[in-house]
Amino acid sequence: MYAKLAINNAKRSIKDYLIYIVTLTICVSLFYGFSSLSSSNYTLVTEDMFNFDILKEMLKYSTYGVTALLVLLVGYVNKYMMKRRQKEFATYILLGTEQRSVALMFFVETLIIGVISIVAGILIGTLFSQVVTALILMTAGQEIIFSFKIYTDTILITFAFFITIFCIIGFFNIGYLNKIKLINMLNSEKKTEFQFKRSKVVYITVFLMSIASYSTCGVYAYKILYSSGKDVILAEQKMMFALIALVAFIVGTYALFYSASYIAIVIKNKWTGFKYEYTNLFLIGAIVSKIKTVPILMATISLTLLGSALCFTITLLMSQWSLGYLEYRIPFDVNISNQNISITDINDMPNINYDEIVEYMDINNHPLKNYCQVETYFIEEKDFYIKDKIKMPILAIGLSDFNTLRKTLGYEEVTLKENEFTMQWDKKVDESEIKEYINNNSIINVNGEEFKVSSNSHYIDSLGENIYNFWTDTLIVLPDEVCEELMIASTQFYGNIKAKMNYEEALKIEEFASTWFREKHIDLYNKYEESEEENYSFTDPAKIRMKVAETSVVITMSLFMRILGIYLGAVLLMISLTVLALQQLSDSIDHKQRFKTLKKLGIEKKEINKLILKQIGCYFVIPIFIAIIGLLIFLYNYSVIFREQINLYIGNSAFILNMIIGISLIIIIYSCYFMATYYTFKRNIE
Repeated sequence: MYAKLAINNAKRSIKDYLIYIVTLTICVSLFYGFSSLSSSNYTLVTEDMFNFDILKEMLKYSTYGVTALLVLLVGYVNKYMMKRRQKEFATYILLGTEQRSVALMFFVETLIIGVISIVAGILIGTLFSQVVTALILMTAGQEIIFSFKIYTDTILITFAFFITIFCIIGFFNIGYLNKIKLINMLNSEKKTEFQFKRSKVVYITVFLMSIASYSTCGVYAYKILYSSGKDVILAEQKMMFALIALVAFIVGTYALFYSASYIAIVIKNKWTGFKYEYTNLFLIGAIVSKIKTVPILMATISLTLLGSALCFTITLLMSQWSLGYLEYRIPFDVNISNQNISITDINDMPNINYDEIVEYMDINNHPLKNYCQVETYFIEEKDFYIKDKIKMPILAIGLSDFNTLRKTLGYEEVTLKENEFTMQWDKKVDESEIKEYINNNSIINVNGEEFKVSSNSHYIDSLGENIYNFWTDTLIVLPDEVCEELMIASTQFYGNIKAKMNYEEALKIEEFASTWFREKHIDLYNKYEESEEENYSFTDPAKIRMKVAETSVVITMSLFMRILGIYLGAVLLMISLTVLALQQLSDSIDHKQRFKTLKKLGIEKKEINKLILKQIGCYFVIPIFIAIIGLLIFLYNYSVIFREQINLYIGNSAFILNMIIGISLIIIIYSCYFMATYYTFKRNIE
C-alpha cells in the first residue's frame, strides 16, 4: 500500500520536480558521456602518435569528484520538498500512518524520481559521449568517426554512483523525518533561514563592511596590475594580493546580501512615487521578503555563479594557451637541453658530445633529417658562480650555431660586422623592455674587447625555451672566434626526424637518452645528486623532450582542462539556477492567494504576467550581476597581467572567441532556466 502511495505521489509531484529532473538528467548524461571514455569496451581510433590513456583516467576520477557536488543539489531539493510537504506528512500521521513509514515513503518517492532521471540521462549521454569523442579527435587532428554504442559497465557505474547519492541523502531524510515533532511539521512554513540579530545599526554596519570589502578588493586588484619589482618577488606578491582580493570579494558579497533588504526598504520609503505606482508595492515587497529570508543562500549562489563563469572562460583559455605554448616550447622533434646550474665546482663542467644519440636513432630506423649541437657560453668565467635567481647571467651563443638553429626552423640567417653583436630574445618579453635593455647596453666588453650592437639589434623568432639560461630570457650573439675563447655554459642538441614516430617509440628514445647521459657522466650524478650541502637543490643537467611525446601530453592536458571546465561550469551553473528556480516556484505555490487577490482587485492577466516577469527577473539578475562584476575584474586583471602570453600563445582573436564561447554557454543555460521558471510560475498560480 505504501509503495503504491509513493508511486502515486511521485506521479503527482512531477511538475514540482520538473526542473530538478531536467537538471539531474543533464548531469547524468554528462557523467555517462565522460565516464564512457574509461569503459573497457570503449575504443578511440587515433594514430599511434597519441596516447589518451592518461586522459581517460583523469576524466574518470575528476568526473566522480565534480558529480559528487550534486549531493548538495539533491540534498537541497529533498529539504525543499520536505518543507513543502510536511503538512501533508503530518496529515498522514494524524490518519494513523507510522512516522517511519511516512519517511520511507518519501525516500521511495525521491528514489523513483532519481531513477527516471538516470534512465533519461543515460539515453542522452549516449549521444553526448559521441560529442566528447568528436572533440578529442578534432583536437588531435584526426578523422571524426561516430560509433553509437551502449557501454554496460558505464551504465552500472552510473546507476551505482547516483543511487549511492540518493541513498545517502535518503537515509539522512529518514532520520530527520523520524525525529521531527508533529507540531513542527504543521508549523514548518513559518520557519525561515537562520538570521542574525537585526537592527538599523547592524544593517548599516554590515553595509559599510561590504563597501569596505569591495574597496579592498579593488585596491588589491589595482596593486596586482601596477606593482613593480623583480619578477620572482612580484609573483609572490601578486599571489598574496590575489588571495586578499578574493577573500575581500567573498566577505563583501555576503555582507551586501545581508544588508540588501534594509537598503531596499530605505529606497522604497524614499521613493514613494515609485513605491505606489501600480503593482510596484507588491513587487518590492516580494523581493525584499525573499532577500530578507535567504541572504546567505543568495550570496552563495552569486559566488557559485562566479565560479561557474570562471570555469567556462578560464579553462577554455588555458586549454588554448597550452596548445599555443607547445609550438613555442618545443620547435624541434628532438630537444636535449643541458643546464649545469647544480654544478658548484668549475672543474666538474661536463664535455658533452651527442653523436651516440644520432647513431642510436639511425640504428632504430628513426634517422634525423637535420640536427645541430649548440654551445652557449659564459661572458665571464665568474658568471659560473652566480646561482641567484635574480642575478642569473645572460649567456652568449656563436653566430654559426645561431644561424644553424634559425635555418633549421626556416628563418633567415643573420650577419654581423666586425666587433658587432646582436641579441636573441624570448617572444614573451615586452618590446619596450627589450629596447630599454639594448639602449642601456649598446656596447659590451668581452675579454677586454668592445662590441657594439648591430643595426639589427635583436630577434624574437622562437628557438624554444631551453636555449636560455635559467631565469633569463635572452642570449647575446657573438662571432664564433670570440666564443671559442669563452667558457662553455651548456651544450644543447636539436634535431628533426625524417619520418613520423609513434608515442611509444618517442618514450623509448627519451629513456635511452636519459640513461646514456647518466652513464656518460655518472661521476657528476654521484657527486651532486646525493649532496647534503645546506640550501642545495639538485637539478638534472639533462632534459630530454621528444615533440611527439610532448604533443600527446599537451593535447591530453588541453582536452582535460576544456572538458572538465565545461562540465564543472555546467554543474555549478545548473545547481545555482535550480535552487533559484525552486525558490521562485515555492513562492508561486505559497503566495498563490496573493495573485488571486490581485485578480480580484482588477489587475489584468497581462499585467500580472509582467509582474511575475519582473519578480523572477530581479531574483535571477541580482546574483548574476554580482558574479559578472567579479568576472570582469578577474578577466581584466588576467588580460593585463598575461598580455604578452595571450598575444604569443592564444592571440587576441582566439582570446575573444573563447570569451564569447564561454559567455554564450552561460547565457543559453541561464535563459533556458529563466524561461522554464517563468512559465512554470505562471502555470502554478493559475
